[in-house]
Amino acid sequence: MRTDHFKEALLGSVMRVKTGISGLDELMEGGLPTGSCVLLSGKVGTGKSIFAMQYILKGIADYGEPGVLVSLERDKQGLYDYASKFEWQLQRLENEGSLRILGGPISNVVTEMKKARAKIMDLLSEIAETVKTSGSKRVVLERVDLLSMFFPDERDFKVQLDNLRERLAKLNCTSIATSEIREGREELSRGGVEGILDGVIVLYYRSEGLEWDRALEIRKMRGIGHSNRLHLFNITDNGIVIQKLPGKRKPKLPGEVERAIEPAISLRALRRSIIG
Repeated sequence: MRTDHFKEALLGSVMRVKTGISGLDELMEGGLPTGSCVLLSGKVGTGKSIFAMQYILKGIADYGEPGVLVSLERDKQGLYDYASKFEWQLQRLENEGSLRILGGPISNVVTEMKKARAKIMDLLSEIAETVKTSGSKRVVLERVDLLSMFFPDERDFKVQLDNLRERLAKLNCTSIATSEIREGREELSRGGVEGILDGVIVLYYRSEGLEWDRALEIRKMRGIGHSNRLHLFNITDNGIVIQKLPGKRKPKLPGEVERAIEPAISLRALRRSIIG
């Protein structure tokens, strides 16, 4: 059952959350729908961690919105070190109380859960309770695909993730869940969770000849119009910056048919359309 927020979205009155990603908000009518949960998918090295961290840290620094960062890939020190490459002061924000960090490398999470005789549902409940008690408005769940290992039944995984999505939406919290696309697989996520989440953004990083390019595609975003094109982006000292495209194209309307995992045009052709 959908929340009142999403009923409002269908009527065109949905509120927006600024992503903090330069050039992205204008591609989806001003930002992410408030209370939505968006899948951020891509292969290794496409920029998922940078995107997710930039989203939550910019929310704190630029918009005064506290956040919760849940990583199943890195411990706190690893997150601190990664953020420092962009001069993002993760530890300071945590010490000030505007950022909460949960989780840790998946092997450590499994060990701690066994010691405490806890279940994965306890971790999901902890995430929601931390959001509630801290008044956080943004959540990042890094490597949501790793959660699937706790659920032998794919349907149970979807049910529990959907329950978390609903709980966060009721708290007016907008979340991003990253997932790694495995090489050689035609999938956006393990377990097909893109079907239950509210939006999907796909990141690409591939070479054509001797040149490598990064690109972003908004695959779906429930309740709002959005760009239906690939958009090249750069990773700078300040994070991700999306390049501007020449001309404009009508935004993709909600409910249009989705494409397969491969981008519609080559990144080389896209680059040539920009630089001439």
